[in-house]
Amino acid sequence: MTPPTLPASSTTPALIIGGGPSGLTTALLLASHGIRSTIVERHITRTTSSLKAHAINPRSLEIFRQLGLDTARLRREGIPPSDGDTVRFAVSMAGRELGSLPYERQGEETLGITAEPLFNVPQPVLERWLLDAVENSGLVGYFQGVQWEDCDSFFSSSSSSSIENGDARALLSSTLTSRTTNTTHTITSNYILDCSGAHSRARAKLAIPFEPLPEYIQNEVHHVSVHIRADLRKFKPATLLWAVSPRVEGTFICYGRATDWVFVTYYDPKVTPREKFSEEAIGEKIPYEIQSITVWSTWPRTAEVYSSPRFPSAAFVVGDAAHAFPPTGGLGVNTGIADAHNLVWKIAAVEKEWTEDTAKAKLLLSTYHTERRPIAVANARQSVKNQVKLHALKEALRDPPDVDTGEEFVRWQTRLDAELESNREHFDSINLQIGYIYPDSANGRESTGEEGSLVRPCDVYIPSGAPGARLPHTWISLPGKNKNNTGAVSVLDLVEGTSFTLFVAAGATRDHPGFSGVEKLPVPVRVLRLGVDFDVADTEWVDLVGLSGDGPGREKGLLVRPDQHILGNVGTVADVETLLRSLLSG
Repeated sequence: MTPPTLPASSTTPALIIGGGPSGLTTALLLASHGIRSTIVERHITRTTSSLKAHAINPRSLEIFRQLGLDTARLRREGIPPSDGDTVRFAVSMAGRELGSLPYERQGEETLGITAEPLFNVPQPVLERWLLDAVENSGLVGYFQGVQWEDCDSFFSSSSSSSIENGDARALLSSTLTSRTTNTTHTITSNYILDCSGAHSRARAKLAIPFEPLPEYIQNEVHHVSVHIRADLRKFKPATLLWAVSPRVEGTFICYGRATDWVFVTYYDPKVTPREKFSEEAIGEKIPYEIQSITVWSTWPRTAEVYSSPRFPSAAFVVGDAAHAFPPTGGLGVNTGIADAHNLVWKIAAVEKEWTEDTAKAKLLLSTYHTERRPIAVANARQSVKNQVKLHALKEALRDPPDVDTGEEFVRWQTRLDAELESNREHFDSINLQIGYIYPDSANGRESTGEEGSLVRPCDVYIPSGAPGARLPHTWISLPGKNKNNTGAVSVLDLVEGTSFTLFVAAGATRDHPGFSGVEKLPVPVRVLRLGVDFDVADTEWVDLVGLSGDGPGREKGLLVRPDQHILGNVGTVADVETLLRSLLSG
């Protein structure tokens, strides 16, 4: 199939720069609101060919689930938990194992806190899956081999009459170049969403500073990734295997035990020959073919602002264009997907005129920065922490005694056990994935507070009903309706993403005086009654989110944002209106 050709001149509500996971997710979220978008991807191939990210966490999967995507199909294309729920440390793939740790929470025990446990899938598979959905949406134009160059703003003649009143919104005119035909193109848009990665060219043009965190100023860390085709099923399964010996050191990442592996090691461009892959990392003669060799570097950086000072409230950075983490923790792609989830519903709110005026629209869009940047900073710090602790662990792994007895072995094992325990949170970051809490705009809370993920170990998740928290998962039943093909429904599935959702306590009715008139508000609010529209067996969940109504006239409600984060508890329609105004109108 011949890829579509970008017209010489075109218009689109949203121009997305970059067709990776963040860009594709952004387009799908916009489409869910009926907003058209255009993706321009500078690479000529449709999706990335190198095997990069591999872990898709619960929050990302919950977002995909909200979009109606077939997460079960994606799981079938990923790595089964039995092949990928362990991290091993050994002399080599075939050599002596020195220690191991569990890799994240992939088992059924996790179903108490999410309907979508983490699993491993190669990034190219994820991108193809997302691209299929994009092409089927009918609302997204996707053009590859197109480089975004620069943009400027202007007021159209139709809006110039209202410029003096401050209500006119500038349009953005982008200049692009086709890398296959060397032709110049122009796209006019309301928004520019830069999803083009850590090495974004657009970010500088948008005047968005991208600097290391002050406490982590450091030189680039260089890596080389060698993608090999090999059948390594004869060895113990592992998502990650660190090979540590005096002769070789690096990490095997499993993308398919019988097919694809990537070996990653530190790379000194002045010393290390990038073409060399040491068979000693495997530890015995095994047939393999090198598919590609990629050199790359990283160090922790974040955008100082998430919207462009040149085009406030119109141009934004999303995903790796907004933050770059060391690979230790697998937080980059997942943070970017959640960025898109946070930003897009706010763009939709502006486009659907949920805000009172242009000034209020700008305030709402500014919360993208205030809510998402602290999450990126927390994830960057944890990634660096993981990197430092991993270095100490690798030091402890070196030169193990030849005999598993004696004082020397006891000292070595004691040190190793301590370092393994210290690294446990590296491979169990559930609280970073689903436990973060956005600021409570209604009550003026500017940080995550005592209940926020930034003050808890990343492996300790405690469900919260506080404003700003992700709605805690619980399994529900839908009276009179068939269950979905998974056999169960999460309460998160009831928050469909294009409106606010008001959960009302048991005993409340649609015509109850406390909530009558909700449907007349200028912002769409979907009302769901516990015991009528859905049932919950978990009484602790009901108490946690404040739905324990205790009699007529005292019914309670829980108002949830389109992105499945709690706005607050309410008792009347006036409370609903107050919370909506505090968020949408400042």
